[in-house]
Amino acid sequence: MTASEAPGRAGEVTVPWNLVVPEADVYLVGYGMRLPNDFTLEALAVLKRCTRVFGIPPIHAPDFGLPAMENLFLRYAPDKDRQRTYQEWLDTVLDAAAQQPPVALATYGSAMVGALVSHRVLAEAPGRGLTVHVTGGTSSLDGIWADLNIEPFYGLEIWEATLFVRQKIEPNTRANLMLPQAPLFGVHHGPDLTAGITMETSSTIAALRDHLLRFYPPSHPVRYVQTTSGTQLAGPSIETLPLAELDHPGSHTMSTLFVPRRTVHDDLDFPGRA
Repeated sequence: MTASEAPGRAGEVTVPWNLVVPEADVYLVGYGMRLPNDFTLEALAVLKRCTRVFGIPPIHAPDFGLPAMENLFLRYAPDKDRQRTYQEWLDTVLDAAAQQPPVALATYGSAMVGALVSHRVLAEAPGRGLTVHVTGGTSSLDGIWADLNIEPFYGLEIWEATLFVRQKIEPNTRANLMLPQAPLFGVHHGPDLTAGITMETSSTIAALRDHLLRFYPPSHPVRYVQTTSGTQLAGPSIETLPLAELDHPGSHTMSTLFVPRRTVHDDLDFPGRA
């Protein structure tokens, strides 16, 4: 415990800015999409007190007193099974936490959105006698709500694109549909977040387009949305195109595909799937 910390209530520690943060062996930290704008006080306090911080990807922010992060991306290799890589990430974090807690796993956005290793940490840490605390962060979804002026409470579905197609999901066309990282169609993590992760590759999202065409007319406007991230706050990138042209090349691999709800006019013009 550093000089800036003092004992708090049982299982908690008082940190600068009069915060009280639960003590844990592992902290799952999201540092947001716009750096440093999205840093939270809790994220800064937690990262400062950790003995090791593992970044996916790491960030460099010494002006905020943050320690150097260890780059888990270095464990990737072109000919290496991704399931093995993710298991190594998990073991690295949990082994470090068992040896010299607390440690942190830090990532862009929210640690609980699109970060399956974080879910595996939550699932497996208790079995190793380790405690976990999640520090929230601003995810890409928050940016999309603003970029497209969406109120998610008024009807929204979110699916991983490959799972959406392979399980033949029928979307509720009265709700907006979001498919995060849709240009990575074919990269599949598996529906069970606690199970092994498998990944496959595909050079086209034509199968996604064809599946969507069962429920939406070819002219239905869809949008690729890339929210602001990093230190360049240039604003979002939004590309609108008809569903029939979904598989054209050039879209950013980290874009989210937004499929608006169908309107009464759509229903009159589109006879529906066969």
